[in-house]
Amino acid sequence: MKNFNLVDLNNNLDVLNFLPDWVKITSVNGIVIFANKPLVNKLNFDPQGMKIDDLKTTKFKDIFSVYITPSDFKDEDMKKSDLKFDGKVYDVSTAPIRDDFGSITAYVDIYRDMTSLKNIQNEITFKNEIMNKDLTLTKKIQESILPVDLDFGRLKVDYMYQPCEQLSGDIFDVISINKNITSAYICDVSGHGVPAAMVTVFVRETMRNLQDYHSSAYDLTELHRRFLDLRLDISQYLTMFHVLIDTNEQTISYSNAGHNCPMLLIRQNDVTRIEMSGKPVCSYFEKIDFKEKVIRFNPGDKILLFTDGIKETQNKDGEEYGIDRVESIIRRKPNDILKTLRVSLDYFNSGVRYDDMCAVLIEFKDKGDI
Repeated sequence: MKNFNLVDLNNNLDVLNFLPDWVKITSVNGIVIFANKPLVNKLNFDPQGMKIDDLKTTKFKDIFSVYITPSDFKDEDMKKSDLKFDGKVYDVSTAPIRDDFGSITAYVDIYRDMTSLKNIQNEITFKNEIMNKDLTLTKKIQESILPVDLDFGRLKVDYMYQPCEQLSGDIFDVISINKNITSAYICDVSGHGVPAAMVTVFVRETMRNLQDYHSSAYDLTELHRRFLDLRLDISQYLTMFHVLIDTNEQTISYSNAGHNCPMLLIRQNDVTRIEMSGKPVCSYFEKIDFKEKVIRFNPGDKILLFTDGIKETQNKDGEEYGIDRVESIIRRKPNDILKTLRVSLDYFNSGVRYDDMCAVLIEFKDKGDI
């Protein structure tokens, strides 16, 4: 339209009366040209034809306090502002109306009541702050259950623990049973977050409070029995590779509860995959017969236990890291396995982790190394 006037707008203004939002149109010289019915009902009068300066002296001055000039629209066609009025919060969007020559002749203001949404957002923000505090505390508790004392006589222990989120579903522990026998395991709980973290605490407390350590298979059987007492959903489960190391007999007895990563036996720079099938600890099975095997564990030998987050981590092309790469690192860097593995994984997946990654390295030291 070449010249701005109300007649030209009449055909387009009726639809604005059906909007729930307040709408007003003001000329560049500060005269209200139009106010839709919701706004008129709120004011109890029609401000059409009135000057903005006069309206600013009324109790509705906040509604008319937005001051816009043509220069405000040099780089954009919409201005946003907030309005607090009569105990409510409004988002105000202001757009220019231009004539056929591109000159601004008026402004359209749309007031949208955002009170309910703002209240919801504030409530969500408040609850998120509480949740983040709880997660931080839970993380500290989870980290505190990791073994601190890694001195187990003739056994040297080192580990890598990298959660993909604030909380982890992976856990490991090394427990001194007596002078000669040490229990160790690595465990992967299904899922992430608080539920998985709570189950890791259950695992840790259960394994540390077994009355008798008859065998690795017995320990898993007892863990499964106590897991059933939790009455968790069938989707909740855990896998575990568990070993009992006897430094006097120089043996390792081992059992597997559905853990799909083998134990790696490292002997004189050679690597052997110690694999065993087994069912995971879950409520689907009322009873599980865990198998047990025994292998030699000589001074100088090492074992590596790890979770599937390591072998299944992917690069940008979707290729998995795999066990072969883990074995290659062991052969290339036998004296710096975990540090090299950590660097290699970060390079492979560009530092992006979609699963927890945990590994435990246990070395049987010679007597002269103690």
